[in-house]
Amino acid sequence: MLDVSGDVAPGFGPVADAFRENFQSHSDIGAACAVVVDGAKVVDLFAGRSRPDTVWTTATRSVVFSVSKGITAICLIMASERQYLDLDLPVAQYWPEFAAHGKDRITVRQLLAHRAGLVYPAIPLSPADIQDWTPTAEVLAAQAPEWQPDETFAYHPITMGFLAGEVLRRTTGLKPSEWLEKYVTAPLGLTMTFGADGNSPDFAPIIPPVVEGAVPYPPDELVVAEKAMTMSGAYEADFFNGANGDVFLGSESPGANLVSTARDLARLYGATVADVDGTRLLEDDSIDRATRPLSQGQPFYGADEGNIWGTGFMLHSRRRGMAGPGSFGHDGAGGQLAFASPKHRLGFAYQTVQAGLQTDLRAELLSRALRECL
Repeated sequence: MLDVSGDVAPGFGPVADAFRENFQSHSDIGAACAVVVDGAKVVDLFAGRSRPDTVWTTATRSVVFSVSKGITAICLIMASERQYLDLDLPVAQYWPEFAAHGKDRITVRQLLAHRAGLVYPAIPLSPADIQDWTPTAEVLAAQAPEWQPDETFAYHPITMGFLAGEVLRRTTGLKPSEWLEKYVTAPLGLTMTFGADGNSPDFAPIIPPVVEGAVPYPPDELVVAEKAMTMSGAYEADFFNGANGDVFLGSESPGANLVSTARDLARLYGATVADVDGTRLLEDDSIDRATRPLSQGQPFYGADEGNIWGTGFMLHSRRRGMAGPGSFGHDGAGGQLAFASPKHRLGFAYQTVQAGLQTDLRAELLSRALRECL
């Protein structure tokens, strides 16, 4: 019998049922799910194992992949509220080198909506380039976009973190990891970080999907997928196995390598839409502007998966129902998901170590159960 630990407030039992069902019918091995409403925990569940010989605990952290992008977007929006930058001004106003090859008209908001045309580095990068940060930013700034500014969009799996992160660094003097620590994790008492020590006892390594060679990217453009997911050679081609290694975990990648618990993610997203122990991260007006659809439909690469993009966030869509219309957040490779709902003043998060494929339904089943409760 599966031993599920944690707490569920009255009225949220269906979420607990869906969480248990993910283990019984959808191959979960170790996972956690949390929901915060008006700053209070209403769901705080965890079960299974973080490693073959280690049970999951409240402190178990894991890589949540592109959930990172939503957190980085929150950092930039917070900086815009403090008037360090204007999201609707050109990136080049803050990062002059970015203007090369006609990119001078791309705004920060368009960049966050995957409209910059910089899906992968144009030249090979090394792990040292990623570690040093500046060489990676320089390569992306110097290259030509793959389409005319704001003409179309395509998902930027890894480069988005470095692009957004360099804008934040240029305008505030802080990289996403530093802003996150100073203005988010310290006030809220969170333990999330970009990157981590993979040997730490509270770290849960990702288990690759059972289908050999699976990658969390549409297979239509395999060459593009490989360049995008490896940062043109800096990361391992075996994405999920590489995610447990020192190269991926040992440096800051603000679009891909956030390490967190579901509890902390739910608390963070809860604080974007409501007061959490005296901390509110985003203003209502900022959320309203950030949740206006900017990119949807047929992308430049791959198929239309039904996603809708706002300012750095995935929005409520036919693919990601979240807590219904108005919800915003981001999913992550292998099944991760975190989001907020202004209407319901809640934050939600699900983390899992058993990576799934594109068709994975675990997070959506939990979201569906949450909507039933609401």
